[in-house]
Amino acid sequence: MDISSSLQQPVDLMTASNNLSMQRTGKNVGKSMAQIQAAAQDFESVFMSEMIKPMWDGVGSNPVFGGGPGEDAMHDLLVQEYGKSMAKADDFGLGKAVMDVMIKIQNKAENGASYAGTV
Repeated sequence: MDISSSLQQPVDLMTASNNLSMQRTGKNVGKSMAQIQAAAQDFESVFMSEMIKPMWDGVGSNPVFGGGPGEDAMHDLLVQEYGKSMAKADDFGLGKAVMDVMIKIQNKAENGASYAGTV
């Protein structure tokens, strides 16, 4: 899943909440949790990409083989792939924390409680 496409398709909390309620009856258990996990991993991927992007701000291009708009485009793609790789390795725990919060919010919505900024 491409990061830009995942950002254009936000997670519908009501649909996810309905999916979680179906878990109790045994319907679509794997699908809804897989969607939550994918959304959390995508979030972590974008976050990590944004955190490592400034590392290359002061690094110039190689005068012999580098430079130009092509290098700029490929540089952004490389940073994006680094973020995906870091999120997939799951060494930082950010995706797990985001997933836990998403589940708590959905459980509160399922029980009729409104989300007031605290989980």
